[in-house]
Amino acid sequence: MIFFYYCLHYAQPMDRISKIVATHVAPAMLGKRLSAQKALYQQIKSYLPTPLETQLKAAVLQDGILSLFVVSPVWASRFRYLLPQLQRQLRENGVTVDRVRTRILPSNTANPFSKKQKQKIKLSRESSKQLRQAAASIDDKALKEAILRLSQHSED
Repeated sequence: MIFFYYCLHYAQPMDRISKIVATHVAPAMLGKRLSAQKALYQQIKSYLPTPLETQLKAAVLQDGILSLFVVSPVWASRFRYLLPQLQRQLRENGVTVDRVRTRILPSNTANPFSKKQKQKIKLSRESSKQLRQAAASIDDKALKEAILRLSQHSED
C-alpha cells in the first residue's frame, strides 16, 4: 500500500515507472493496477467536501476493502461520518466496495523511503544527578549500571 501512496504523490518518477512497467507482462499488470488506484483516488477526492479532500493522502482498494489514508486520527473520525455516503456514491458509479476503513498516514511519513534521524535523549543536570543518587542505593548490579548509563544522557 505504501508503494501505491509513494507512486501517487511523486508524479515525475511515476511517468518513468509507467514506461518501464508497460514493457513487461507482470509489471504491466502492476502498472494497470496503479493507474486504477490513482483514478479511484481522484474519484474519491471529487466526492469529498472541501476541508476533507485536502486531508486524503491515498486510497487503496484491495479485495473489496477500501482503505482511506488520512494524516491524523482527528481527520479519520471526520471521514468515518462520511463513509456510508461515500460507499453509496462509489457503488452508484460502478465501484464495488464491501467495506470502507480509515487508516492514519502522518504527514511526516510523506516519503516512506527516507531515513529518520534518531533523536538523542537529553536530561537536565538535576535529573541526571537524581538518577546517579538513585543508582547508588540499588543493590542489583544490572539495574544500577542501566540507571548510571541513563544518567549520562545529560545536557552538559
